[in-house]
Amino acid sequence: MTVMVKPASSACNLACDYCFYLDTAAHRKTAAWPVMARAVVEATITKSLDEADHVSFVFQGGEPSLAGLAFFEHFVATAMAYKAPEQTIHWAFQTNGLLLDRQWAAFFKTHGFLVGISFDGSARLHDIHRIRRTGEGSGRAVARSIAMAQEEGVAFNTLSVVTDQMADNTAHTWQWLTEHGLYYHQYIPCIDPIEHGSSFLSPASYTRFLKESFDLWYRSFMDGQQVSVRFFDNIVGMILGLEPESCDMAGVCSVSYVVESNGNIYPCDFYCDDDKRLGNILTDSYEQLDQVRDRLRFIEDSPNTIDGCDHCQWRALCRGGCKRYRTDSGYRFCSSMKEFFPYSIGRFEQVARLVAGGRKR
Repeated sequence: MTVMVKPASSACNLACDYCFYLDTAAHRKTAAWPVMARAVVEATITKSLDEADHVSFVFQGGEPSLAGLAFFEHFVATAMAYKAPEQTIHWAFQTNGLLLDRQWAAFFKTHGFLVGISFDGSARLHDIHRIRRTGEGSGRAVARSIAMAQEEGVAFNTLSVVTDQMADNTAHTWQWLTEHGLYYHQYIPCIDPIEHGSSFLSPASYTRFLKESFDLWYRSFMDGQQVSVRFFDNIVGMILGLEPESCDMAGVCSVSYVVESNGNIYPCDFYCDDDKRLGNILTDSYEQLDQVRDRLRFIEDSPNTIDGCDHCQWRALCRGGCKRYRTDSGYRFCSSMKEFFPYSIGRFEQVARLVAGGRKR
């Protein structure tokens, strides 16, 4: 069971111009709630552990570190006191990195957190979109936090938002990350605003980024340098018959829960808007929340029925794309997939054969 927790709601110490959650919150009746109260913490923990033997608590925002380290110390202590010996808890934390220090690092290490640090490839690229509320860039500060996390032995990966600018600097991004010893990458294509008034990433740019980053990934793999790129790793796994661990690649939405700081529950981080609210963790059981999800047909209506996926040769790998990247006219990156897979499939299959033969990814 995966439960995404937003302890500081949509509050953030950055003002990124492409932030999908800031955009989502702006379209709600209430854009942001105060830091999560202890009653919400305890309801989230107890109801989740009553429901499943294996629970992943994933902290996001906004910026979750704004809730303060003491909040997370209490959350973890409460969960560990409540869980039964046979139960397991996995911890993850997505952050912009600005508030990270050695105390945070020690906490993450002690409790085995997997941390994602948002960083757009280099300080220069990062500062194009990820700016402070004062208008200043944040790239150098985040780079220092990354270096500190490395020194302290925190388990983390970098999460980079793919924009037109990043697509123009794919090799630069790869070089900066790998030269700084960063070998676990996640690249997220930038999401269009809800009103679709502007776009930070064109399909043509995304196609170019996929091709160039794949070439770099493949070359590194063949040279024996293990660089994990989540999207490419999932494709290899799918060729080997595994289901993707990344829900946006499954072709159908999964059962998950997002807990806003006031206890409101939503079915997905991309859909924390008023008309998708499932209920509240303080008053509703998971069974009741699932009943609302069913009435909304959130999962049932999630497969792509627009782009003729049933007749596409790449259906088994593309699966129609994540619903959040679709409009009434279809999957925004359909053309990207149709160009990328013919370009890469032979080499993906070669990597899959090597992995099946025992070579590590």
